[in-house]
Amino acid sequence: MAQTRRQFLLHTGCGALSASALLSGLGRFALIDALAQSTAPTGYRALVCVFLFGGNDANNVVIPYTDYSDYGKVRAGAVFAVPQADLLQINPPSVSGVTFGLNPRLGDAFGGNPSLFDLWNQKSAAIVCNTGPLIRPISRADYLSGMARPYQLFSHSDQQMEWQTADPTQQGSTGWAGRVADSVRPIYDPRATFPTITTVAGANIFTVGINGHPASSPPGAISDLNGFDTTDPAQQARLAAMQQLLTFDTGLSLVQSASGITGQAFADSNALGAALAQGTPFQTVFPNSDLGNQLQQVARIIQVHSRLGNAGLNRQIFFCSIGGFDTHSGQLPDQNQLFSLLDPAMSAFYDATVEMNVSSRVTTFTLSDFGRTLKEASGAGSDHAWGNHHIVMGGAVQGGDLYGRFPIQQLSGPDDATDEGRWIPTTSLDQYAATLALWFGVPNGGPGSVNSIFPNLTNFSTPKLGFLG
Repeated sequence: MAQTRRQFLLHTGCGALSASALLSGLGRFALIDALAQSTAPTGYRALVCVFLFGGNDANNVVIPYTDYSDYGKVRAGAVFAVPQADLLQINPPSVSGVTFGLNPRLGDAFGGNPSLFDLWNQKSAAIVCNTGPLIRPISRADYLSGMARPYQLFSHSDQQMEWQTADPTQQGSTGWAGRVADSVRPIYDPRATFPTITTVAGANIFTVGINGHPASSPPGAISDLNGFDTTDPAQQARLAAMQQLLTFDTGLSLVQSASGITGQAFADSNALGAALAQGTPFQTVFPNSDLGNQLQQVARIIQVHSRLGNAGLNRQIFFCSIGGFDTHSGQLPDQNQLFSLLDPAMSAFYDATVEMNVSSRVTTFTLSDFGRTLKEASGAGSDHAWGNHHIVMGGAVQGGDLYGRFPIQQLSGPDDATDEGRWIPTTSLDQYAATLALWFGVPNGGPGSVNSIFPNLTNFSTPKLGFLG
């Protein structure tokens, strides 16, 4: 079937999205000295982002069990509280003598795979508590005085942007994953011809760097630009004509740059298609859901990472997503459904990394717009908030524990920005992302260092959280 114009633009949109970044500052992180390259550690590593669009209410992900009344007295009368008896009890060693509970929908095993609750007990999953965009540490008094607030708090589009760019002061032009890729590529994959980053969930700012561009690979695709039937002579001619047009010198730098990006998308598509054709089916059973299919595609690409680029890839970053978390009403049944999609997809992906013998080399983590209020909004839902809890999963994760500080469950209390249970983050996005980046291989100093990727990191006393070995 011939590819439509819309499909073509969607699949090449990631490259086009990075055009402005490419034109604005080529070479910012490109020069990593020869010594850094020669002493860089070897071995494959991957980061896999699962973005929960809409603002996941993590107050229903991890819940106080010992002190359930702190949660219950705010939510017990509401129809969006998780009953204490249903919680999956956990005992994080960092909070001695206190029992918490995971949402019961995070314990539903699928297809013989372990659930996220099982992975917690196996110490391959952890939760980073009350995390959010911050310029510097901030108290309730600071917030109420208007001091050092991130840009456009509680706005979906702005907060999605901030979580993806790690720039809490403005609408950033590059994603933090894109900058991480810019940093590590000259060290670990200096001869690679395939992008470090692949999105399986369409165009996004998270994957946009200054020097590099992401590949795009929709779930189930052998080749991203597979709308041309190469067995059809007419379509072969059209494909050849398009590829030739992209090589013409127009004399217009912007057009020439766009042509180069589109031409590179063709090359990336062909390289990925050739590599995936050499993959083998998984024994791991993935759920037939949108997120399950995305993560299965990520697993397929990881399986053939050694065949990508000029000499294989040693570092890869992936972007996946699932929507529907804007739960202003009917939150409990909606969340139950969403977690029933999230848990089996993530746990199947972990099982696939075990099958490939790379579980300690692949770390999966969640991001979301923001947290949600502890207090009920109209319609048995919750409103936009700030700090949130996030799941980190993988064989290198120091699992079975909570990282950061769990918020005091008190309306108008010391952790509440307003009076509805909008938690002021006690762990910054910079700390969370920098911990992932350092494990991934970003240098601690010099060009492309973690501090240059996350400029506000120096405002926090603990740049590395310890949830990765």
